[in-house]
Amino acid sequence: MVKTGALVQDSRLFAYMLIALGMSGYDAVATMQHIGRGVAAEGNPLMDSLIQQNALLFFAVKMSATALGLMICYNYSHLRTARFGIKGIFALYSIICVYHVLIVFMG
Repeated sequence: MVKTGALVQDSRLFAYMLIALGMSGYDAVATMQHIGRGVAAEGNPLMDSLIQQNALLFFAVKMSATALGLMICYNYSHLRTARFGIKGIFALYSIICVYHVLIVFMG
């Protein structure tokens, strides 16, 4: 039997990871809604081609890429660069989420 605490090396970084993953999901859904309303476009050309093909595929790829990147950083969180990566992704998605909220209220 594996104890849950053994899997969570740093509870603060783990919380940053979970929140960043949630914000990534919000970003994906909000982006699809904004595109549907014609008030925004996907900035990443690869993700734009995915969203044009299939919204579910776009969401799955976005969430998988974010989760994989965060898990790799968390696995190497003994390194300062990896900890910075998690916090940087958290900060970036925080800004993106504020942007999405502003689009809703300004649009």
